Amino acid sequence: MGDPERLTRSKITGSRARALLAIAMLGPLCSAGSAPAGAGGGAAQLYSPGAAPLQRTKQPIVTGTSVLAVKYKDGVMMACDTLGSYGTLAKYKDLRRMAEVNEKCLIGAGGEYSDFQYIQSLLDELRTDDANLADGFTLSPAEIFSYLRVVLYNRRSKFNPLWNNLVVAGFTGGKPFLGTVDLIGTAFEDDLIATGFGAHLALPLMRKALDETPAHLMEE
Repeated sequence: MGDPERLTRSKITGSRARALLAIAMLGPLCSAGSAPAGAGGGAAQLYSPGAAPLQRTKQPIVTGTSVLAVKYKDGVMMACDTLGSYGTLAKYKDLRRMAEVNEKCLIGAGGEYSDFQYIQSLLDELRTDDANLADGFTLSPAEIFSYLRVVLYNRRSKFNPLWNNLVVAGFTGGKPFLGTVDLIGTAFEDDLIATGFGAHLALPLMRKALDETPAHLMEE
């Protein structure tokens, strides 16, 4: 039989090694001031008592509904209402869900209104950076569309999506542009776009009207 004192010391050393390995694997979960288990007789603190909890938007609160848009020869027409619903309550009657990005581009949004305000702040920063360059160029609708697609897909990949369906419309280089991005980053361009409930109700009617409309009227 071995020395009892040596065996006890070996067990303690092994337990401490396993505890240190677990703490190292947890990594970012450990607070900056935490100590390893066994150091000073205290257990490791995985969370700082004063730290704010991790927050995620589980469902939208104040929402807007459909955005409709159609492309024609010399531009794009977009329309949406100004209602903001708090659950099933029609609470806010003057929420502006369309915003100008620059002289070439306009966006419309359905879904969570606070997330749309956050997206507007991102676009304001983008527009400020663009103006500070003072190189005579402005972001095109296609570039803004690509930027928003990356932003929404990035947030979706973090399991913290921006709860919006966005419509990006613009006119540049003599051609109209129309595209849409949803909360998981799915993006596409089309001649007719409807979001929200309008995608189920209005879009078939818009497509039928487009098919029955003579080409010269669409150009006008």
